[in-house]
Amino acid sequence: MIRILNRTKRIVTTIVATATWIAAAAQPNIIYDNDGTELLLNTYWNGAPLTLAHLDSLTSLAAGSQVATYSICSGSDFVCYPSRYCRYYGDDRGHIDHGGNTALYNNMRTCYDNLLRIEAEGGEFMRSSLQLAQRHGMAAMIVYRMNDLHFADAETDCPVMWAEWWLKHPEYRIGDPSLGWHSAGAYDFAHRAVRNRKVSIIGEQLSRYRDDIDWYMLDFMRFFCYFKRGEGKRHTAEMTDMMRQIRRRVDRESARRKQPGRIKLAVRVAPSLAENLEKGIDLREWLKEGLIDLVSVGTHTLIDPAQPIARMRSELGKALNTPLYASTDMMTYTENEPVSEGMMRGFCSAALDQGADGIYLFNYFFNRYVSGHYQLERGGQVCRTAHPRMLHELGSRQMLEGRNKTYWLSDGKRQYGLRPNTPLPLALKGGERRDVTIYVGDHMDSIRPREVIVFFRTRGEALLSLSLNGKPMTATRADYTVLYDRCRRLGKGEHQYAVTVPADALRHGDNTITITAPAGTTPVTLKRVELTLNYGVVETHGYF
Repeated sequence: MIRILNRTKRIVTTIVATATWIAAAAQPNIIYDNDGTELLLNTYWNGAPLTLAHLDSLTSLAAGSQVATYSICSGSDFVCYPSRYCRYYGDDRGHIDHGGNTALYNNMRTCYDNLLRIEAEGGEFMRSSLQLAQRHGMAAMIVYRMNDLHFADAETDCPVMWAEWWLKHPEYRIGDPSLGWHSAGAYDFAHRAVRNRKVSIIGEQLSRYRDDIDWYMLDFMRFFCYFKRGEGKRHTAEMTDMMRQIRRRVDRESARRKQPGRIKLAVRVAPSLAENLEKGIDLREWLKEGLIDLVSVGTHTLIDPAQPIARMRSELGKALNTPLYASTDMMTYTENEPVSEGMMRGFCSAALDQGADGIYLFNYFFNRYVSGHYQLERGGQVCRTAHPRMLHELGSRQMLEGRNKTYWLSDGKRQYGLRPNTPLPLALKGGERRDVTIYVGDHMDSIRPREVIVFFRTRGEALLSLSLNGKPMTATRADYTVLYDRCRRLGKGEHQYAVTVPADALRHGDNTITITAPAGTTPVTLKRVELTLNYGVVETHGYF
């Protein structure tokens, strides 16, 4: 009888564990972001004139996947609806000079023409997209970029890209080009007029779309530049007051909705309290006052693959009373090296395993996905183009288990003062040994990778030896650097290497890669380190 009871207990425990696994794997928890222009240019459909049918097809790509929320960027100084404060994206008056940059002018003009085409069909670009998302079973979100610098450059010879209010008020600009791309033209939020204008635009959008949205997000990472150097901490009170005003607008429009339910307010900020405070963002206070309903943390353009989700949770402690999402981005080491499928899996697996409640897919465009075919890199193992099928796995650590992936570290490049979570670049002299740690989200309870590869790049050539968690490398595989497309953007004096390590050395959590330079060798700089897990052929286990 005791044996039967114990066996029954084990069966029940297994059933409960399996049910829990299935529930976790099936729970939609991805926010899928569109920046607006991707849809307006209709790049997925090869630039064809945009129709409501196209919008429906583009929205439906995310339907039935792990996407819970579908978001549309409403702009910043240019918008996609009739506004009291901003003009349409593109030339809406027909007489603004294109200057010497006809390519940019034509790009913006195409977006504007497609806005008009949707209206001629009886739709409205923003409202139609939001309603289509809800019709396909997803929550709808508007994302507003708090300080978009794409058009904050007076040197670019294309007058149509300059907003009238921005041109009229140069005194409201930061004026320092050293803070990041186009930072001289960024609005300085120390000015009350700047903050008031932002609140007015946001209030207008909340009023116009209150019955069409479930969420409204303030994107502080586009761009992460709000004050002159060193002045952000002095203005946290003003920024918090601005947030209170926005929260009141959200609550007021929620009360006016035709349907029940309040509009929820989300923010996208940096992955550390200190970096946010440097920009005037007192995230702890915003949470304490109940001003926000979701926090997504991320970087700018160059993704930080070791995003410190666990540390962020620890820093916030009990103050964190909302879901915490990890935000992806589109590029790896440079703006010409897109995140690959395997890298995206590695990022999401590590983030979810360290406590992220979901994934915010930022600028994950399907514009190079053609007729259902993968666009592969040289070697046939790597795919750097976003594919809709990825929406069915990136939000679930369980679904990512056993899939081909790459974990890696940032090479240390900074954008707008953001400090990536990495020890790289790392100097290595002859006779020295250096350790780097890479977090692996795979639990490997039932399946282990058939091969584990370490890719690393150096400035300077040296015969380095390497081990993983104390177990030495098994072979050097120079052919893998080509097969896995790892020689991309190889600079002068740089060298790319690939070695295999024992698969049984890999473990869940932190993995230590030890790199040793033999005595007497020339000093080198370690620039990149990647840990690739090969579970099987790419056709069944996913491209790298």
